[in-house]
Amino acid sequence: IAKRYKVSWSGNTRRIPWNTLLERVDIIPTSMVATMAAAESGWGTSKLARSNNNLFGMKCTKGRCTNTPGKVKGYSQFASVEESVSAYVANLNTHPAYSSFRKSRAQLRKADQEVTATAMIHKLKGYSTQGSRYNNYLFAMYQDNQRLIAAHM
Repeated sequence: IAKRYKVSWSGNTRRIPWNTLLERVDIIPTSMVATMAAAESGWGTSKLARSNNNLFGMKCTKGRCTNTPGKVKGYSQFASVEESVSAYVANLNTHPAYSSFRKSRAQLRKADQEVTATAMIHKLKGYSTQGSRYNNYLFAMYQDNQRLIAAHM
């Protein structure tokens, strides 16, 4: 688990970095992921979503690059939408840029509060070059589409 969630660990069972692991091995609210997928991919209509199964605009990383005609170069290619979602969730749970997001989620857990899209969307600091304007856009989109999202979850 430590390797999968990019947590350094010596292998010593007496020194397992539990707090760091617990910050990374946790949920991202499904409704938040659905909202972000819709926003990033134009409700699944973008060329990147259609040709690469890439709903989140994730840049090319090792093993996911493509030179296949008809695919968008420079962006990750996924075998399925599910694979795209899994990679995105893993990115939020491991990338250093989202450390404050994970810490906020851990604080909610400590306070025995639910981890919801409402609580977490504004915690994505540095997610977009638009800053808080983008978070506000996502939050409005989430609020406008709560019933639609709930009906399909």
